[in-house]
Amino acid sequence: MNTTSCVVVVGYNGNRVHDIQKLRDLCRKLYNARLILLVEQIQPDDDQVADHVCCTSLAPEDVADSLELVAGCLGADRWKLIGVLPFSDRGVLLGAALATYYGLPGISPGAARAGLDKQIFRRLEASAHTSPDHYRPVFSARIESLGELRQRVVELGGRAFIKPACEGASRGCRVIRHPSECDEAWQALKPYREGGIVLEELIQNAREYSWDYVAGSTWVTEKTTTEGAYRAEIQQVVPAPLTTEVQARLAAAGQHMSGLVSLDNGAYHNEIFLRSNGLTSAVETNMRPGGMHIWDLARLAFVDFDPWERWVRWAVEGTTDHHDPVARGFCGIRLLRAPAGGLLRYVPDIESLARELDIKLVEAVYAKRLTDSVTALVKDNTSFIGHIVLFSEDYGQLSANLLRLAEAIESRVEITCLAAPSRAVG
Repeated sequence: MNTTSCVVVVGYNGNRVHDIQKLRDLCRKLYNARLILLVEQIQPDDDQVADHVCCTSLAPEDVADSLELVAGCLGADRWKLIGVLPFSDRGVLLGAALATYYGLPGISPGAARAGLDKQIFRRLEASAHTSPDHYRPVFSARIESLGELRQRVVELGGRAFIKPACEGASRGCRVIRHPSECDEAWQALKPYREGGIVLEELIQNAREYSWDYVAGSTWVTEKTTTEGAYRAEIQQVVPAPLTTEVQARLAAAGQHMSGLVSLDNGAYHNEIFLRSNGLTSAVETNMRPGGMHIWDLARLAFVDFDPWERWVRWAVEGTTDHHDPVARGFCGIRLLRAPAGGLLRYVPDIESLARELDIKLVEAVYAKRLTDSVTALVKDNTSFIGHIVLFSEDYGQLSANLLRLAEAIESRVEITCLAAPSRAVG
């Protein structure tokens, strides 16, 4: 009986299911291999984008059992595993275990924990013997109780940033601007407490970037986050417009962060603060492709560069090629907000609006459907109603067009506001 080659993709974050299709096409084209998707819960589109879907736990405490289950399934159906692609934060641990078990390119299970648990990364950062000249660690502490939270916030001068230790997509991230906000913040983080809660110093007046890496190639992405109590990423531009000196500082920070964890990983999305005084600090390390279509932006922004293909080749062949991608322009994505909370009643045709504004559109997608419940309060990346992607050879033109088109769309979105429940008068 013949074996069939396969590549396993371990998990995916949020709405990234359509990226699985790209990986499936590449696996078939490059290696005539099938794609097997491992997920914790099977979603409606999973079997359309993968050749086979396997349901298994990605929880840290279940890695040994999940490894045994997956290995048993692969053996029983005579699959020949040729590559492992950890595609979600929770998938990094099982991905590392599978790669190690089968002797394939990847990181050790021990190193993988820092990609999932932000507090492990902070411990590695604090104990590092060397770091780049302009790099400064961020104060960070794990919080076990409301009383401890209040005490730490007071010690940090009444301001801090709190987030789950083991989540992505900006879930649960929020700013505390006064100790009186601790009670509400602690209550809001209840769903994430089992995985651990991390409190950090609040970095203010800083710009945010990510150092994105795939199989030896790197670039810096400019990110913009929302203001207010919650911090969610609303815009990304590839490549970030930087002076040579700042580019070097951010690259050194990103390289340092990856070196703290493992030099054997095929993909990194390391998020970095550039402080107002020119110093750099780590936001967090992610040992998987960046979200918000960053790799798709890179494919459009750089000449003859496909991060997806480089990642698949790394997973199968261990190929690492130190190639600096050459920019042909700037590509950006901006997420779209609902103007009010309620039910989505009407959305404008984005292609028509772009033509009216003389803006060349690369992509426009609504993530919400009519009658879906929407919110004006952006808590994380799932709160947005869609996105636009634009390209320009000029950074200033791209930035202006992203904002102009987004504002035109958002001002035309119509919401059916839900009436607040009436109170009985006694």
